[in-house]
Amino acid sequence: MKNWKYILILIGIILPGQSLLHAQELDSAAVTTPVRQTVPLTALTPAAAVDEPDTIVEKRGFNRKKYKRGLRNYLFIPKKQWIMGLTLSHGEFDSKDNNLLIFVKDFNFKGNITTLNPFLGYFIKDNECIGIKLGYSHLSANLDNLSIDIDEDMQFNLSDMRYLGETFSASIFHRAYIGIDRNKRFGFFNETELAFSSGSNRFVRGSDENLRNTKTTTSEIKLGLNPGFCVFIMNNISTSVSFGVAGLRYGTIKQTTNNVETGSRRSSGADFKLNLFNINIGMCLHI
Repeated sequence: MKNWKYILILIGIILPGQSLLHAQELDSAAVTTPVRQTVPLTALTPAAAVDEPDTIVEKRGFNRKKYKRGLRNYLFIPKKQWIMGLTLSHGEFDSKDNNLLIFVKDFNFKGNITTLNPFLGYFIKDNECIGIKLGYSHLSANLDNLSIDIDEDMQFNLSDMRYLGETFSASIFHRAYIGIDRNKRFGFFNETELAFSSGSNRFVRGSDENLRNTKTTTSEIKLGLNPGFCVFIMNNISTSVSFGVAGLRYGTIKQTTNNVETGSRRSSGADFKLNLFNINIGMCLHI
């Protein structure tokens, strides 16, 4: 009986220990084995990239504060692209189409000015171009008669006056474009131009023995700013309009009358205004 008593006590000690050991194994298995969770298929699919229009990256300079105005410079013309084109301007004046003051009588005047500028450029950066430009301008004016009668002491008459001028020029330029729409069709630009020109002007007055022929030879170097805008009318063809608004110039003038030298002078100046005689309309081919 005593032996059975010891056996029962030993069984009572061993069974709870085995249960506790089994419980610890289950807990350790639960910790080491990760729980698999079902992930929706849409969560594994990468989000579709949002198509943003190409813009020119802004660069900070001299660590100065930059104000954000919400303007974007869209990519208008990419780098490594060639452009060639032609700008042309033409203007005419006829006294018959104008109403002058009543004291101007018998006014008969005609004049015209034509400017032709072929150019070639290369884009060294996105929206930035450098190039060369050649130019030719022609100006002619004929005053057949002009009578002015203000009062008895101020009366005079002008007649038989002719003016003819031709100028040739060559220049280098830099254009910086700003794209204003994501479709790359419209843009503004500012053109900085360094030009050298040479030409001659002839002024003739009177006739026969009273003929007075004055010839003027000019040479000029000019630094100018010509802003404008550009529109693509086809995939590789654009049209542009530019305006001369500012410039610095220096030149020399030599004058002769009836083949006899009468004098020479140097001139310089600065222009900060819209020049109505420097409005250019052009076509560009992009290759």
